[in-house]
Amino acid sequence: MRCLDKLGFPWRGHEWVLDAGCGDGGVARLLRERAAHVVAVDVKRFETWHDEPGLTFCVADAQELPFDDASFDVVHSKDSLHHMVSPERALAEYRRVLRRRGTALIVEPNRHNPVFYPHMTVVHGHQHFTRPRFRELVTAVFPTARFGAFEAHFVPGLTRGLPVQHALEETLERIRPFRPLLSYYFAVAQR
Repeated sequence: MRCLDKLGFPWRGHEWVLDAGCGDGGVARLLRERAAHVVAVDVKRFETWHDEPGLTFCVADAQELPFDDASFDVVHSKDSLHHMVSPERALAEYRRVLRRRGTALIVEPNRHNPVFYPHMTVVHGHQHFTRPRFRELVTAVFPTARFGAFEAHFVPGLTRGLPVQHALEETLERIRPFRPLLSYYFAVAQR
């Protein structure tokens, strides 16, 4: 939820949302708490997927979405764009399926974050985008996108220390020299 909050999107509760690259569906369930209906897609089915009121899962490639033009109010894409063969095509698809004045919420890990780089890039072979490349990809399709970066981590079992963790993350976001190292880049882009 903190990641969603950091984007500054004014949820109204009536939105139809596409969660592109939903993985196990955890974030899709969180999105459902903010929206009327969420359609969550990924290139393979996960055992954790279970349709429920206001939440539908389906196998689909974000680079070739099986939805009509102007089907969604919001397209959410977190940690998925860098996995795609053609992120340019996926972004064009996000724009295509958005309704007029719809919004794309795109979040990607920061390649230069000292925690993410060794774990994700070296160990898992992910090729995260540099900040300039991320901006270039998004502005090619959404020229007026708003960009930012934030720090947010999930630590299983850490509940007592959450206020301290959140305060530390927010402090790091305010210190200019740390901004290039924050965990996530984001774009909020309106059609």
